[in-house]
Amino acid sequence: MKLVKYLALILVLWGIPSFFSYDEAIGSVFSLLMVCALAFYYFISEKRSFLLPFIILGLLYFLISGLVMVYGDPKYFRNDLIKYFVLIICGAELARDTTKKELFVILTLGASSILVHALFFQGGFGRYSGLYLDPNGAGFVCIMAYCLSFNIKPKYLKNMGQFLVTFAGLLTFSRTFIILWLLVSLIAVVSDRKNSLNFGLGIGALIIILTVGSLLKVDVNRFNALESIFNDNQTTQVSVIKEDSRTDTWARYYDDILDSPIFGNGYRQLSGYDDTTPGVHNSYLMVIGEAGIFPFLVFIGIYLFMLFKNVARYKTEVFKIMFATTLFILLMTTHNYFDNFLLIFVSVWLFIQTTETVSDENEIEDLDSTETELLNKTL
Repeated sequence: MKLVKYLALILVLWGIPSFFSYDEAIGSVFSLLMVCALAFYYFISEKRSFLLPFIILGLLYFLISGLVMVYGDPKYFRNDLIKYFVLIICGAELARDTTKKELFVILTLGASSILVHALFFQGGFGRYSGLYLDPNGAGFVCIMAYCLSFNIKPKYLKNMGQFLVTFAGLLTFSRTFIILWLLVSLIAVVSDRKNSLNFGLGIGALIIILTVGSLLKVDVNRFNALESIFNDNQTTQVSVIKEDSRTDTWARYYDDILDSPIFGNGYRQLSGYDDTTPGVHNSYLMVIGEAGIFPFLVFIGIYLFMLFKNVARYKTEVFKIMFATTLFILLMTTHNYFDNFLLIFVSVWLFIQTTETVSDENEIEDLDSTETELLNKTL
């Protein structure tokens, strides 16, 4: 059972089907393998309750956007629908059985592929992504692992993991990663002032990037923007960070959204799959723009619920408010939600952590012997 569990986790969390998407035949094989692994794990695991909010979201989105669909290959619609429901039904049982430590380790190992990419597969792009192909998606993996790293035991695993995902995240040169890293670190300091040491870790990783940047052939413009922060004599290039503003991209789609706010414009109409538009780069706008107000209310309700529900837990389970805040903001930067299986899975995992009593082996290991004995007697 553990073999199936870790196979399914690796396929989902390392984005293996997407990594082989350059070849449709190979990508389809790994996509089918992921679905089969999730389904088989569900078959051999304990059956618990369905996650109704995600099921309602999927039903509303696919039903409405499919009926309104103007163009597009029905094959992609069918595939996305099947994989989404497999993930939220079968994947929910996998998420329930996945501890915080397991999720942290697998995401961190996935993030390490960014270092491999930077060291051995350098190219002209200058932004590295490893297994995840897209640097912004790779930055998302790094910030998720960073959120999970707090209170991980043993301490050396936490420290090594935090440095690795911070360094790898900087190699993506993702503006979203940098902003979220700072925000998560501030939340960590509010929870425990000892976490202020993490800013030193971040500065150390940044100095190394600036030192070896030319060897790694990093993106020149973004590298110079980072370098200018430490060089008062140089004309600042921080304006690079403001280029290609997401707000400008969103604005292109406001008219389409306002023209059909009730039932939307149809499946994939705001997702940039016709190769003539960049896509809206905002999951909230994508949902309302493609399927209308009803799935939008469910969608934003799920993430607002997780955000506000976990605010009160910032002292005892700080990773939950970090995770919820990060997810809520990340959804403003991506529009491929319903076929982003990593994003859906970690959302399902956090929803379960927020709403259900889940036994985390990592937390039990951290208890002293007296507490462990008491816990065993209670159980």
